[in-house]
Amino acid sequence: MDTTAKFQTAVEHYQKGNLHEAENICREITLVEPQNIDVIRLLSLLYYQLQNYNLSEEYIQKVLRLVPNDFYAFFLLGNIFHEKGNLVEAITSFQQATLLNPSFADAYYNLGIVLEKNDELDKAITSYKRALDLNPNLADVYNNLGNALYKKKHLDEGIPFLRKALELNPDYILALNNLGTIYKAKNQLDEAIVCFQKVTELNPSSADAYYNLAVVLKDKNQSDKAFILLQKAIKLNPSFSDAYNNLALISDENHRPDEALTYSRKALSIRPDDAEVHWNMSQTLLSLGNFEQGWKEYEWRFKVKDFKHDTFPQPLWNGRPLEGKSIIVTTEQGVGDELMFASCLPEVITQAGLCIIECDKRLIPLFSRSFPKAMATGRLNPGDTYPSDLPSAEMRIFIGSLPKFFRPNLASFPQQGAYLIPDDKKVKNWRKRFSELGSGLKIGISWRGGSKPAEKLARSTVLKQWKTLFSVPGVHFVNLQYGNCTNELMEAREKLGITIHDWEDADPLKYLDDLAAQIAALDLVISVDNATVHMAGALGVPVWVLLPFACDWRWMREYEDTPWYKSVRLIRQKNIGDWDRVFERAASELRQSLTNGSFPMIPHSYKSSLSTKNANKPAFLML
Repeated sequence: MDTTAKFQTAVEHYQKGNLHEAENICREITLVEPQNIDVIRLLSLLYYQLQNYNLSEEYIQKVLRLVPNDFYAFFLLGNIFHEKGNLVEAITSFQQATLLNPSFADAYYNLGIVLEKNDELDKAITSYKRALDLNPNLADVYNNLGNALYKKKHLDEGIPFLRKALELNPDYILALNNLGTIYKAKNQLDEAIVCFQKVTELNPSSADAYYNLAVVLKDKNQSDKAFILLQKAIKLNPSFSDAYNNLALISDENHRPDEALTYSRKALSIRPDDAEVHWNMSQTLLSLGNFEQGWKEYEWRFKVKDFKHDTFPQPLWNGRPLEGKSIIVTTEQGVGDELMFASCLPEVITQAGLCIIECDKRLIPLFSRSFPKAMATGRLNPGDTYPSDLPSAEMRIFIGSLPKFFRPNLASFPQQGAYLIPDDKKVKNWRKRFSELGSGLKIGISWRGGSKPAEKLARSTVLKQWKTLFSVPGVHFVNLQYGNCTNELMEAREKLGITIHDWEDADPLKYLDDLAAQIAALDLVISVDNATVHMAGALGVPVWVLLPFACDWRWMREYEDTPWYKSVRLIRQKNIGDWDRVFERAASELRQSLTNGSFPMIPHSYKSSLSTKNANKPAFLML
């Protein structure tokens, strides 16, 4: 038998993809030459291609018994372990390949892949960079390196590597997706759109491509375009749960709640335990006044990715009478949520022997004064260990879960006014300061809100949009905006001719007890949707909330008042992005109130859709 010729024939079959023909010839040769290293290597490659990883590993081990320092054998062994999911063994094999051949770029690349999968990102990044040092023309490595840096939240560092991948391969879909994802994370939405748009052009049959583009367009407030793309995505993939979820979000934002619930339920028929869908659906239900079902769905928030919360060992309170027992009410979400849900605390404190309130540390003075029978403590590090320096608690409850027990329907909202008590001495100090401004109303304003990019875009305004309101005579405007706004205040003075009074020792981000006193000393607060309006409402100070067309669930729909606060008046956009009409209406009503002397300006001077006499009428869609 001419084994050399036969082996060459086997190689030719392998190269043409005739794997079984190559396998048969190699097996014939091994009957004559069982130690033929070239044949054994080829068999290991054949079985790897055939996805028979156990047999491929068996032949690789034969190679290593014959040639213990065969770097390529270790490389192939690493690939086999990777395919089998044995990441630690894969890492060891690739590392051995790089030790035996330090110039083997592919080994460093594959080592980076398994290190990344094994959550060893720093080592993976080092390995990818070593591969590029050896071969700077590997588009795949640039892509993986850029994506690994994105996972490390080194967004700016990752962008050049992804751009290099695209320079080497302009139609590299994965790199385009990764680059678009980084741009989206950086809120560079226009750049993200360019990337995702090209992906849809390169791969028009990809549901994911349309979905990614739609999500960014939605963040750009281009909901109509996003809606069309999401419908394309589900046409290509009828089981695309995330697409149905986003269709629900857009429907809800465009005041089509029934349609939103239909899409949410479709998403849940595909993935019944999708926490994000449940949570989004809860907000649609709550906005409709379906509190009983809405609060049940709201409990899914704890299973949403990256939702931080305590996991103390005490059992969760189930709503039964506390009968003098001790309970800790743990905090969650932002300061605005804490302030709003704190309206339920008096009902817990009345029942409990001891109520411990976990809250943002800036709220401790305010909560301690307002709820003297309870104990307020600062936010604790999320975890499952109950702090030893706190009094023992027999049970626990999240503050956002209290409404499930105390606000199951509209009639259950108490007709309470203020439930937070500011520092009287500080209030007097602020009133003295305000009086020095001269006669006229003292109105606090705040013009930016939202924590996420899409929220900020929808909720926030710029001061030049307030020009109509600033033109109302006999008013002193006071700055309540948190964050650095020095330049904005200066621009308002220079370009709008309005002085928005500000004090250096007033910092809403640092001193919430001072903010409470400052607000309590005002005649009125006018603000976009942010924590300031919750503080004013909880203090019982008249506050006008300027709401975008797609507003947060807590403000419900259409109404000018809210069951959460008696002193809150809601002024809503009638069309998406139309702040002009909102400010024109606010200015007109402010002028009228000044003329009529109808102060304090609270919403009960208007016809309320949420008054207790209407509580049992079908004002809401009950599902």
